[in-house]
Amino acid sequence: MAKNIYKIPASLSRSFLDHEIALSSGGWQVKPLPIKVLLFWAISIFTMFWVLSSTFLKSADFWILALVVIWWLFATAFFGRYSKTKELKISSLPALVNYVPPASRRVVTRKSSDPSPFYAIVGVDKVEESGFITWGDGSVGQAYLVVGSASALVFAKDKISILDRVDAFYRKVDTTAEFIWITTKEPQRVYRQLANLEMRNRHMEAPDAELSELMEEQYAILKNYVGGSFTSIHQYLVIKADNLEALRRAHTVVRAEAEESSLMIKQLTMLDAPDGLEMLSAIYAGAN
Repeated sequence: MAKNIYKIPASLSRSFLDHEIALSSGGWQVKPLPIKVLLFWAISIFTMFWVLSSTFLKSADFWILALVVIWWLFATAFFGRYSKTKELKISSLPALVNYVPPASRRVVTRKSSDPSPFYAIVGVDKVEESGFITWGDGSVGQAYLVVGSASALVFAKDKISILDRVDAFYRKVDTTAEFIWITTKEPQRVYRQLANLEMRNRHMEAPDAELSELMEEQYAILKNYVGGSFTSIHQYLVIKADNLEALRRAHTVVRAEAEESSLMIKQLTMLDAPDGLEMLSAIYAGAN
């Protein structure tokens, strides 16, 4: 049965320092704080007193010391906060230092440039003709185009059924495979309409200049206007497994889910190499 409230479960890598302690002061109940935050504050305050009393700042004027204390407390309050991912803000400081230089924020992807920076971001070694993906860490995977049933307009009963189906799906999947859901906003897919237009053109009984001109106009509208100006939401599923056998098991579970019920996955299409590269280009290449 679906729950009324969902939350992110506690991480299995949680240590003793992540446990929270409930504090109270003068009858006021203070929000529980992790031991990691309290320890960070204690070390920061001790370091501040040591800097003010044992370094060259001990001979500074009072107003300079006051400014240093105010700045230190503000910095401690900022870097000692917990993020939404339950990590201290100070843990993201090395990444910020590496991000500040303009060269670290710009990756050149010309054919004549060094591919190492771009490879460090993507990590994909090869996409075969069948759509089989291999990563640099030895993982293998396959990408799918997915059409789901969830919507903001579904009835409450259908919503509960979808949530129950998704919950049951993740209870039976193998932990050796990772299911990566990718949601993008891409131009409308008009290849079916273009194929139908091409079929009508080939089955034309008698060549007609006006009809051919009309079809060419329709072709240009579909390809350049509808397929280029109008965008829609597309969702992909990338299965990344440790080895080929784990990928086969994950593929079997996903295929069975799509065949048995349409609550979670209404339509599942395996992507080949061109479609897989197009999916990756929507993420890494961006809009043209």
